[in-house]
Amino acid sequence: MASWPTQSDYKDSLQNPDTAFRDPDLRQSQAERSPMGVPRARSGAFASVYKMTGPKGVVALKLFNFPNEDRARRYKAVSDYLERTLGPKKPPCVVKFQYHTEGIRVGKAWYPTLTMAWVKGVALGEWVRQTTERKVPDVAALKRMAESWVGLVQQLQATQIAHGDLQHDNVLVVNDAPVLVDYDGMCVPALAPADPKQRLDQLEFGKPAYQHPARAAERLGADLDHFSAWVVLVALRAIAADPQLYVKYVLKTDNENLLFTPADMERPAKSQLWPDLMRSKDPEVAEWARNLRASLNKPFAQIPPFTLDPFARLRALLTVSARDWAQIETETVRLQRAGKDLPADLRGGADPVAALKELCDARVKDWPRIAAECERLPAAGRALPPDVRVTCDAARQRVAARDALKRALDERNPRAAAAAYQPALLDDWLEPQVLTAARAAAGQVALLDALKAATVNPGDGRTLVKLWSDSAPKLSGAAEARAYEAAANGWRIRIRAADAFLAACAKNPQVERELADAWQGVLTAGPPHPSLTPIHRARGENAARWWPALEKLRRVPAVASHENDAKLVAAWGDGAGLGGCGEAAPFAARVTEARARLALVEALDRAIRSAEQGGPEEAVLAAAGKLPPNYPHPHTVRVLEGSESVQLLAELRREADRPQPSDRAIATAYDRLKARNLRFAARLDKVNPGLFRRAEEAVVRRKLLDRFASIDREERRKDRQDQKWLALWGEHGKLLTGCVDREELRERLTLARDRLEKWAKVSEALKARDMFTLLARLGAPGPDLTDYPPLVARAAEVGDLLARAERVVAIRQRITTGSPLAPEDMALLREHHDAFDAGTRAAIEAQVRARLAGDARLVPAYPAYTITGKRGGLVKACWSWGGHGLIAHCVVAVDARRFLTDPAEADPYSRLNCLAENHQREGGGVTLVPPAGATHAYVTVWPVVELGWKTIYGPALNIGPVPVGSGTASPTGTRW
Repeated sequence: MASWPTQSDYKDSLQNPDTAFRDPDLRQSQAERSPMGVPRARSGAFASVYKMTGPKGVVALKLFNFPNEDRARRYKAVSDYLERTLGPKKPPCVVKFQYHTEGIRVGKAWYPTLTMAWVKGVALGEWVRQTTERKVPDVAALKRMAESWVGLVQQLQATQIAHGDLQHDNVLVVNDAPVLVDYDGMCVPALAPADPKQRLDQLEFGKPAYQHPARAAERLGADLDHFSAWVVLVALRAIAADPQLYVKYVLKTDNENLLFTPADMERPAKSQLWPDLMRSKDPEVAEWARNLRASLNKPFAQIPPFTLDPFARLRALLTVSARDWAQIETETVRLQRAGKDLPADLRGGADPVAALKELCDARVKDWPRIAAECERLPAAGRALPPDVRVTCDAARQRVAARDALKRALDERNPRAAAAAYQPALLDDWLEPQVLTAARAAAGQVALLDALKAATVNPGDGRTLVKLWSDSAPKLSGAAEARAYEAAANGWRIRIRAADAFLAACAKNPQVERELADAWQGVLTAGPPHPSLTPIHRARGENAARWWPALEKLRRVPAVASHENDAKLVAAWGDGAGLGGCGEAAPFAARVTEARARLALVEALDRAIRSAEQGGPEEAVLAAAGKLPPNYPHPHTVRVLEGSESVQLLAELRREADRPQPSDRAIATAYDRLKARNLRFAARLDKVNPGLFRRAEEAVVRRKLLDRFASIDREERRKDRQDQKWLALWGEHGKLLTGCVDREELRERLTLARDRLEKWAKVSEALKARDMFTLLARLGAPGPDLTDYPPLVARAAEVGDLLARAERVVAIRQRITTGSPLAPEDMALLREHHDAFDAGTRAAIEAQVRARLAGDARLVPAYPAYTITGKRGGLVKACWSWGGHGLIAHCVVAVDARRFLTDPAEADPYSRLNCLAENHQREGGGVTLVPPAGATHAYVTVWPVVELGWKTIYGPALNIGPVPVGSGTASPTGTRW
């Protein structure tokens, strides 16, 4: 699956809407752009919104920041319901809303889109502010908006839609009518199944200032808007009734909401707004506010439905089978005071006198309701009809008898219940369970009398305990019986404790722990039972004193160790506390043995303290040897350290006493001693000062040796390694005088010295550009400098010099063997001519002269000359140039009378040097200016070879004479 697009990806796709969208309208739309020409996004938590303008107007395009299958399914359900199910029946307060699963293409994949109509309007909160802040608040406009709001909510209810987040920012006022936006939390029938268990969780919870505190726990449903719809209506109507409320609770507090704040919903008891609303000049606002405030203390399901029928409550009270006439009358009076005329269908049902007659004429009388109505009517100023007075008196007597009986039963008072029970007034209508309890009260009184007598004269308490056990089920809940129960339970506990102690005393042998526990039970139960004597008391107190000491002794393991011996001796003390206790006898011998072992440990401790002050470590081992084998004690580790330290000290002495001791071996032995027993090593200067000084010296030398060894690890360049080796040796070499370990440095120091010396000589040759010395020194015996960094850094320079040296040698060999010189050899001759001796130079000169007279001889071209220039005033001499690379250049001279035999004879102003490239550029010759006034031009060309130590001129080539005076030219007069 393709990765989810970023905002940058979306913006790239929006640049080409005709290929990005499936929707034909969006294909013809353009996104609003920033000054930089990039589509402008209004970013949110889970999506970004773009303003798209197309042929059918402006829409809001929502593109999602990440995938969310649950939210996508909800958008699809809302879109299908609004656009397909409702279609033209969609409420006018709901704008066009479409969700497309594959709406926009990013790359090669399709992603969802959500479009809504772009609504131009003023948010309801801002509209209320503008309307209220006028010089004279427009109260009429506020009332009309309240009426429009009622119509909007009724539209939603009629189409089974819950917006889910009704608040001032989600309501836009367009042409004085409210329109809803932001449908992220909307609920439609497909999202609110009949079974509450199948309903979805909410994804949006609305603004706290508009929501019931219990909203967050609710699932998605059609009733989500009841509370917030009331909040908006109450706010609009309350401000219309008193605009100063808006000033007080919004303008002066910077409250962003219409009127309420989150605190008004979360802590209504501390709110000042609710009382002000309940005192509103608008009676409907006051009533709505009371109901809404009361709902904050109730479950979410009990929020008043959003309906404006004033008779809804009265209808509900009259439709139940058991009518509450008090509430019916209260509601009727409230409606009349509010100026409401009762509909015809409600007037008859609200007459309390008719209701009383109905109750009195019933075959089965409801005596409590009859009595209540008989009392309420006179209190309300209504006379009792004569035909119901007898029934009312009977009702009062019966209810009074019932109340007295129930009061006695509620108080758990059998005596009062027996006295209050009047069968003639109660048996034919009272609840069966109450009658049963009343008739049982007489028997309970007899049982209470018996228990009272037993409590006054308890004796040993056994009679009272038995009597209570038999009577308890029959006296359940009787208040008077609680005292007898407490007394019986107290005696029962004392009896059981005494019996348990006597049973423990009867055992043979007696067990101190059982006796101590049993005696503690006696003391906990209260005063000792009369069956226990002073002798029993003394035995219990001894057991209570002996048992903890015995337990301490028993908890000490029988295995011999210093810890166990110390605990055993501490628990025993001087033994006086266990005098007369038979269970303590087996511990006496163990205590004696433990004290002896503890004395040996104390002796070992003294030996250790002496050794710590510089005494012999052997004394510690001797003291430890007197303890039983494998006897654990606090100094076990110290003794092991001492034993090992003695061995390590002996090893250190052996290394130091060798004929040629190794400082590394001495330092290593010293390290082992410090690692095993640092405290002993720290005392070595006192135990053996000479050995301590030798060991410290070895550590210093080893450290120096290690510094040498670390150079090659820490420094990668070989030349710097060599420099550091020699520098360190020069600074600290004397410290290793007499050290046998210095031999491990010899080979490396020698290599460092030799490499640096050889490189110094090579560097001198490089500096002097002496290639033969360089060749000799690099090839001389000694350390190899192939990868030596300074040589590598100058490898190109060295290679060039060595290559030249090899070519010079090669030239020598060719000269010796008579082989011809190559063209590239000539440049080397000129640059390094001083590398050749006189004999070699002479041989080179002879070979050059022979070649100039032979294969390198200059040959005239055909034609050898031509007359050029506009009027034939120039001569172009042409010849074939041989011996390229050998001949450095040609000297060309022109004379008016003759051919010259030596270049020195030439007029300096008519002589020129012709390079091979000039000769080639002019097509195999050179253009000359004839001497002024001459009739003929005599051209002489000499080949020139530059050897560095000498310049050699080859045989001359004569061209001409060239007739230049007659204006004609012929190559036939050429001579050579």
